[in-house]
Amino acid sequence: MKRILFFHEVFPCGGAERVTIDIANYLSGYGYESFVALCHKTYDVAGIEIIELPNQDINSLENANAFIEIINSLFIDVFVLPIHLLKHLDYIMDGVHCKLVFAPHSIPLWEAVAKVADKGKRAEGSWLKMLKWRFITCPREKWFPKYDKPFIEQHKNLYGRADAYVVLCEDYKHTLIKKLGVPFENNKFHVIPNSERQILSVNHHKKKQILFVGRFTYVDKRVDRLIDVWKRIYKQVPDWELLLIGDGVERQNLQQKATACNLQRIRFLGYQEDVSGFYRDASVLCLTSTFEGWGLCLTEAQANGVVPVAYDCGAGVREIISPSGVNGFLVSPFNQSKYARTLLKLLKDPDMLKQMRQNVVVKAQEYSPQIVGKKWKELFESL
Repeated sequence: MKRILFFHEVFPCGGAERVTIDIANYLSGYGYESFVALCHKTYDVAGIEIIELPNQDINSLENANAFIEIINSLFIDVFVLPIHLLKHLDYIMDGVHCKLVFAPHSIPLWEAVAKVADKGKRAEGSWLKMLKWRFITCPREKWFPKYDKPFIEQHKNLYGRADAYVVLCEDYKHTLIKKLGVPFENNKFHVIPNSERQILSVNHHKKKQILFVGRFTYVDKRVDRLIDVWKRIYKQVPDWELLLIGDGVERQNLQQKATACNLQRIRFLGYQEDVSGFYRDASVLCLTSTFEGWGLCLTEAQANGVVPVAYDCGAGVREIISPSGVNGFLVSPFNQSKYARTLLKLLKDPDMLKQMRQNVVVKAQEYSPQIVGKKWKELFESL
């Protein structure tokens, strides 16, 4: 029997946390015990012992000492960091005797991509700053390696400290091998995709609804792009509606944008604790993100027979939807007119929708909790 400690800042609240629950549930059948350390608890989860840290600042020294106490007192065998690079990680690991697994749920070095996108957000409102961002900042930070050097050093240090480094797909593994300068053979990388729960009875009698599920954030999700796409096509599909589920700092801006454009049949439904009913009824899911490590909403859509349309913004998204036109549609980033044409074509072709609905349900079976959980069990047993 092994004891596993996961860390999440907030738990449970989203896709990464749901994957942790799936892993824990699978492992419990093999005698594993799972614990989650967190700063903010939303509700209890059966089968997982939740431990609240003393300080809401994840990088506080108080929390670092709490981690040491938790790991030692509970005789934790493996400490799993799904997202955060903890400031005092070296201090924590020097005080314990467990294995460390780093398992980010995003693209390699996502921090560097987010940094560029954030600069773009701050440039809005000034045409001069926007021109500088588009024609100077973006090319410079894309083609010159020094902009991501601090993040590379962080991940190099983490790679050296970790006993295993889990990535979501082979492409991410190869990218990090090159970026971090580690050997291609005999390295610490393990490829394990995120899990997706299977739906026993998929509804094939769908409503004419387009769905977005996620955070309303600018740096990564860019829901404003989807509103622009809807503006281009909504008059041509008068029997369809767009449902936006989620919340975040951009919600007010997005609602104001929709109102200013006088858009029809677009509904902001806020945060929903249970989204299963929306996936059951919707026909299409749209994602217009700048970057996605995996896009759990894509696999959740597929499992429910909802056809995804997304920008080709990362290898994880590509792996889920490929081949484009069979398991959904990939659109070259960030061509708004092409996205609108692709979506419109799908909405106006019921036979295509029906066939792709069947395809995506089969595709989602590749990511069942049983298949993914087995990979995690094999990893833990190898440490």
